[in-house]
Amino acid sequence: MRSVLFVFLLLTLSTPCLAEDVSPPAEATAATEPAAETTAAAAEPERRDGPVKVTVGAYVNDVQAIDLKNHTYAVDLYVWFRWRDRTLKPDETLEFVNPSELWGHVRTKSYEEPLELPNGELYQVVRVQGRFSRKLLLTNYPFDRQKLTVEFEDNESEAGQMVYVPDTNPVTVNPKLVLPGFMLGRPALHITTEAYPTNFGDIRSAAGDQFSRGTVELPIVRPAMTYSIKLLLPIFCVLLCAALMFLLKPTYVDSRIGIGTTSMLTIVALQMTLNEDLPEVDYLVLMDKVYIAAYLFVLAGLGVVVRATYMVEAGDVEAGIKLHRRALVGLFTAFTATMVVLISLAVIRG
Repeated sequence: MRSVLFVFLLLTLSTPCLAEDVSPPAEATAATEPAAETTAAAAEPERRDGPVKVTVGAYVNDVQAIDLKNHTYAVDLYVWFRWRDRTLKPDETLEFVNPSELWGHVRTKSYEEPLELPNGELYQVVRVQGRFSRKLLLTNYPFDRQKLTVEFEDNESEAGQMVYVPDTNPVTVNPKLVLPGFMLGRPALHITTEAYPTNFGDIRSAAGDQFSRGTVELPIVRPAMTYSIKLLLPIFCVLLCAALMFLLKPTYVDSRIGIGTTSMLTIVALQMTLNEDLPEVDYLVLMDKVYIAAYLFVLAGLGVVVRATYMVEAGDVEAGIKLHRRALVGLFTAFTATMVVLISLAVIRG
């Protein structure tokens, strides 16, 4: 009986020690607290100040089929993106603002999934082939300077969430690119913030949502000397022929009238041929003004011929010859001065 009581007493005394051994050491508890805080911090979403920046750039590979009549042109270009926020997919939410014949656009990614660069950025390249549109102002045709543009933006993220940032060398053109009939200028990439004056029927948002937009610009210009010879030289040749009605004797009435009317019809035919390549516009282009000046030259010449004919019939042949000479010098001087002013203004304004 005494032995049993002794064993029971030993067990009772040792129980607190066993309970203390079960509790973890204070150092271990302190060590686990920072780990828990780290896990909680990792679970929280990353805080960022301002919109996410997406670096963009472009490579213009080719330009084909500039259609002045429809204000369209075909472009083959590459657009690349670099970004850090993995919740964004700028390569998939890319939307072009000025497409033409959207059904014919072909879009190809260089990589199935964005690559992760050594600096932690994601990288993707999108190749786009298709027609784009921009209203081409032809006031100074053929000495006009145009800009072919490709405009794009993100169709999901507003400017407050994401903005484009141009790359260090934002735009490059294929050095082998040749555009027949045009000379290429220096390309550029402009980043702007555009606001839409509508909410597109979405009652959850107010009108005036802003989006970051990238615009690739490729300036083009026609060779001035080449187009001067092609378009202006024929008119000058016709007017030189029309001037023959001032050099013939005033008594040759039929011949002089025939020269004037033939010149007028030739100028009309030249203008009709030119208009086949130009769009229907509600303003006069430079060539229209040139043709108007040519019409006035021939009409004034025919008027002089009629006046000189009356002088000849009245018996004053010498006065008719002097009138022809004065008209020849005066009309050619007026026409030449008009051409110098019009062409100079067109070249300067472009």
